[in-house]
Amino acid sequence: MGEAPRYLSHLHRGGTGLAEMRRLLEAFADHGDYHRLREQALRENLLGKTSEHMVDAMLQAFRRRFLRAEDLPPAPVVALAMRAHMPEAAKAQILLPYYIRADSLVEECYRSLVLARLKVPAPVLTRDEVVEHLLKLGEGHPELLKWSAYLRLRWARGFLALLRQFGLMERHPRTSLRRLYLLLECFAFFWLWLCQKDGSFWDAERDKIWPLLQADGRQKEELLLQGQLRGWWHYQRAGDIVSFTPRYASVEEWLEGGLA
Repeated sequence: MGEAPRYLSHLHRGGTGLAEMRRLLEAFADHGDYHRLREQALRENLLGKTSEHMVDAMLQAFRRRFLRAEDLPPAPVVALAMRAHMPEAAKAQILLPYYIRADSLVEECYRSLVLARLKVPAPVLTRDEVVEHLLKLGEGHPELLKWSAYLRLRWARGFLALLRQFGLMERHPRTSLRRLYLLLECFAFFWLWLCQKDGSFWDAERDKIWPLLQADGRQKEELLLQGQLRGWWHYQRAGDIVSFTPRYASVEEWLEGGLA
C-alpha cells in the first residue's frame, strides 16, 4: 500500500479561477519556460493584479497544476489546447483533471462528495457538509485536526467555488450538483494523448482519468463514434475486437490541423 497523502490547504492559494490559468497557459505556449513566464506575468501584468504576492501565488498554483502533473498531458500540450479552435467549455473541461489531481484533498472530496452523490436523484452539497467531511477525514489525517474552524470554512467555500467554476454546481446560493457532460473535443484531447503515450486502445479505455470526467463506457463509445464522424480517427468495434487508428500522428498535430 502507498503512503497516505498529506492534506494541505493549497486550494485558496492562487485562487480557483480559470481565466488567470488560461492566460498563463496561453503565454506559456510561446516559449514553454516557467521563469520567462514569471517575468512576463510581472512585466506585462498578465493577471491584472497589483500585488506581486498575488501574482506569485497564482504562478505557484500554475506550477502545481501543470508543471507537476503526473499521467496527464504535459503543460506545453495543454497550452496548445488553450489556443486551439474548440469551444470554451471544452477548454474548461480539459483543465478540470489538472485542478483535481494537483491537490489530494480536492481529489478526495471530489470523489467522495461529488461523484458519489451524482448516483442519486437531485444531488446537493452544502458548505456545512464539506466542513463535516473535513472533520471526519481528520480521524485518519491528524494534520486536518490542526486546522482552525475558520480555515475549514474557508476551504469548504473554496471547494464549492471550484465546482461552480467548472459548472459542476449551480450558482450561489443554490446547492444542487450538476453532472458534467463531456464534450467531444475534451474527450479527443485526452484519448489521443493516451493512445500516443501508451499505444494501446485498451489502456486508454481503462485510464483513471475517465471517472474524473464522469465518462462511463456508454459515453466513451458514443464519443468514439462521434470522433470518427469528424474524421479524427478510424474506429470499428465488434464485441472485444476493436480497430482504432488515429488520423493524426500526435495530439499536437490534431490540435493544429484537426480542429480548423
